[in-house]
Amino acid sequence: MTKFDTRVEELIAKHPHLTKDEAIKIITEKNARKKQKRQARSNKGDAN
Repeated sequence: MTKFDTRVEELIAKHPHLTKDEAIKIITEKNARKKQKRQARSNKGDAN
């Protein structure tokens, strides 16, 4: 199982009312936000 699949399963276990599609959407959006933060931090370091 991939790390993504594991995270989806953990989220569903923690919140049983979520469907698998909803959990996938949440994880995907969270990953996108984390990626944007990493890029912002790396761009900030390049400016100096």
